[in-house]
Order: sequence, then structure tokens, then C-alpha cells
Amino acid sequence: MLKSEGADLYLFLGDLCGYYFDQVEIFAELLNLPNLLSLRGNHDQVFLDILGGNEILRQNYLEKYGRSMEYLLEKGCNEMIRWLKGLSGSSNKFAAGLTAFHGSPRDPMDGYIYPDTSLDIFLEESSDFFLLGHTHYPMNRRIGEKWIVNPGSLGQPRNGGWPTYVVMDTQTGSVVFREVRYEKKNLLQQIEKIDSDNEYLREILFRHD
Repeated sequence: MLKSEGADLYLFLGDLCGYYFDQVEIFAELLNLPNLLSLRGNHDQVFLDILGGNEILRQNYLEKYGRSMEYLLEKGCNEMIRWLKGLSGSSNKFAAGLTAFHGSPRDPMDGYIYPDTSLDIFLEESSDFFLLGHTHYPMNRRIGEKWIVNPGSLGQPRNGGWPTYVVMDTQTGSVVFREVRYEKKNLLQQIEKIDSDNEYLREILFRHD
């Protein structure tokens, strides 16, 4: 689906790791996209920190979010690890006039910009277009001549809708959200097999129903 958009650039805004269990397979799909540029997200950083031996963080993640990181560590993913380590965890000027953050300008990895957050901090930035991740909330907002867009999430939307991504034209200012609908039965079966005690993963999956 993504490849068929024929975009000049494909942008991944972070958080390949965490929550569910198909990170290695998704990584392979990402690498099939032409002209892919990517950022490291906060959950990606957590994975790298756990990999580096932070046992307190590992236990806290397990208790809060379930076995996603444990399962990923068990699978073995050396190519993906090298890729994650090579990503920027701050901002990235992906193209002329276009800057991306996983979080926000003030806190590039962990800052939150929601649909109702003040956008005044973007007036201090030189770019005209901004892409953000982290919150899982789709957003298309303006302040002055600046455009701030969050594509939502293909993995775990938080706005009560289906997973989304964005097709954006910086020449015209067009921002189109694409929904991705899928059969949730297979994911439920996977949760039951790998992390059967994790009610959070089931609850978030059906939040839009």
C-alpha cells in the first residue's frame, strides 16, 4: 500500500519497537520502501537501552507494556539493531523547508504535541513544514505560515480510529490521511499466544469499536 503512493520521500518517524510482536517483519517492509528516511523513537531508544543491559528499565517495561521487548530480544535482529543505532534521536531536516521530530522541537524524542497543544514553539523554528510522531494522534494544524502534521499511527492509534498514515505535498500544502483497515483476529491470536495476560494490548486494539 505505502509503496503504491509513489512518494518522492518516505518518512518513518520512529517507534518501530514496542507493544506488539512483528517488529522484524515490519522492519523488512520498511527497507523495501524507496528513498526512506527515518528517526529513532522513544520506544526504540528503550529497546537499545535494554539491549545495553538496563535491567531496571527492562523490568519496568515488562510490567507496564508486556512482553513486546522480551519477544524481540528472543527473536534476534542484528540488522535491525544496527539500523536503529544509526538513526537520529533528535530532529531531522528531511528536505528543504521540512523538519521532523519524533516528539517536539523542545524535546525531540519525548515531547508531546497533541491536537489541542499550543503551537507557539514552532514560530521559533525556521522550517515551514513539520512532521511529528509520538502521540499516536493524527493532526493537521497551522500556526502562521507553518504547517504541523502528525500522521497518527499504523501500529496503535489513540484517537478512536483506524491506523493511519499521511500523504503530504509540500508544494501545494495538501495533507491526506489514509486509513488502514485490517482483520484484528490474527493479532488477537498472536497476543493470546505470546502475552496472554496482557489486557492492555487487547483494550487498546478495540478502543475505536
